[in-house]
Amino acid sequence: MQKILDNPEQLLDIMRTVARDEILPRFQNLDASDIAEKKPGDLVTVADKASEAALRLRLGSLLPGSVVIGEEGYETDPHSLQMIAEEAPVWIVDPVDGTHNFAHGKQPFTVIVALIKGGKTVGGWIIDPLAEDAVWAIAGSGTWQQAPTGEISEINRLVKPIKASTMTAGSKLRDRVTRAAADLSSDKPRLVARYRCVGREYMDIAQGSLDMARYGGVLKPWDHAAGCLIVREAGGQAVDINTEKPYQATPTLSTQSLGVVGNRDHWPAFSSLIRRADELVSQN
Repeated sequence: MQKILDNPEQLLDIMRTVARDEILPRFQNLDASDIAEKKPGDLVTVADKASEAALRLRLGSLLPGSVVIGEEGYETDPHSLQMIAEEAPVWIVDPVDGTHNFAHGKQPFTVIVALIKGGKTVGGWIIDPLAEDAVWAIAGSGTWQQAPTGEISEINRLVKPIKASTMTAGSKLRDRVTRAAADLSSDKPRLVARYRCVGREYMDIAQGSLDMARYGGVLKPWDHAAGCLIVREAGGQAVDINTEKPYQATPTLSTQSLGVVGNRDHWPAFSSLIRRADELVSQN
């Protein structure tokens, strides 16, 4: 496993190859029969399934003895998540993050891979196949980015005040955050619509074009394990607002309120703002 952590760019090559072979040829080229609903509003396409199968094969070969947990595989075998608690290294894969966008021929969508060992996320990678950029992090080694030109650099986010920051949120949360800021007489970030692609949101928070997000409900590790590590290594925070504990993938899924900030110094003010916004739910 250490060879992978010492040469993280090899994961990008695998992810880009899979995207080139299994995802991009199907973008804006899907038939109705290529799209299905796992449950109302939760789509899956032939690209999701083909990408996951290819990643499962390649990642398993790259790290013998490892196991692969993919979003689509979990749908057929929910018990597969228990492997996170076992000793073998675990790859967590979101083969097409932003499937709703992809199925409707829209951007953005990403591919996400996390590597977990001993219950801890030790590596995380996200690529945007259309934008042709990528971000990744190895625990304790900072966060890195690769531009469409191929240039690689370590991410060093600029520090900005909260009122100059940007937060992505759904319409209901945007309304509550605005009301919460008024209640607390505090600054608030500029509020923008969710991307419908959490991987791209994590990329932008790490790189600094986006600054904050809050994710609630039953959080899936293929959506968040890689991104939370990437943001933390870039100098941010990814913390359960209720417990004040850093996010970590677990063998069981549970309802959480996850706050993400690109600058960890913003956490106390951001946490207070979101806590107040959440209190407003019960008052409606």
